[in-house]
Amino acid sequence: MSLKLEIETSIEEFDVTNKKNKYPIYVPSKGRANLQNFTIDALKQSNLDYFIVVEPQDYDLYLQTHDKDHILVMPENDQGIAYARNFCKKHSTNAGHLYHWQIDDNIKTFGKRVANKNISCSASECLLPVENVINHYINIGLAGISHTMFAFAKANPIDFNKQIYSCFLVNNSIDIFWRPKTIEDTDYSLQILEKGYSTVIFNRLLMNKAATMTIKGGNTDSEHAGSGRLNRSLQLQKDWPKAEFKITEQYGRVKIMPSRIWQSYKQTPEGNQKESTLESFIL
Repeated sequence: MSLKLEIETSIEEFDVTNKKNKYPIYVPSKGRANLQNFTIDALKQSNLDYFIVVEPQDYDLYLQTHDKDHILVMPENDQGIAYARNFCKKHSTNAGHLYHWQIDDNIKTFGKRVANKNISCSASECLLPVENVINHYINIGLAGISHTMFAFAKANPIDFNKQIYSCFLVNNSIDIFWRPKTIEDTDYSLQILEKGYSTVIFNRLLMNKAATMTIKGGNTDSEHAGSGRLNRSLQLQKDWPKAEFKITEQYGRVKIMPSRIWQSYKQTPEGNQKESTLESFIL
């Protein structure tokens, strides 16, 4: 059985009934206390444990709409998404966790790709099988799920060494952090791959995420405002010249065009020595 088929099988057969997340979930959020938080709603419905990560200036407002026990306050205001992501990684590492989740606060629904159709499912059905898989490999640096809009075009149920974004599980043991003033998800994925670790994206597990800059707050009013998105794209070009990232504009937004750099990484997940195949831990 091929590695990808083994992983797909473990995903399909994993039963999430009455299970909670093993690793902490962090939802960075900024300036959206009075807006519906779709991600949090989905996590609550699945009875999963989570933290909303907010800035000091927003704490009182979030406290009006969210449980105090679920709110984490960062030390400083207006430091950007890279700062928030690094805070989450450090917090989870200090708490002794091997991995942690980071999930954007504008994911409207979770879903699965079944028989060439996107169907809705619970957050548990998307997140917990990923935990089950990643926990049995020694060199997965980052794992995530795919976007509903791309599901129809994904020939493989699983892809290795691609960009991971918006909803992902992070290996805390790797000494890599998000860098400011760049396209942070692309940059972080490339840092992971350059260090020899693998990324895994689960194309049959889906998130329906609101389009960039369509909801007030978050990066919309800060890092994406004005020429922010262009400047971050230019920094990505500077940091990764061999990727030959091209910048274009689509629907009035700056966009990075796909690069072939991902094809240059050939590493694959390596199983723990005690578990030669995934079949040994399908529950």
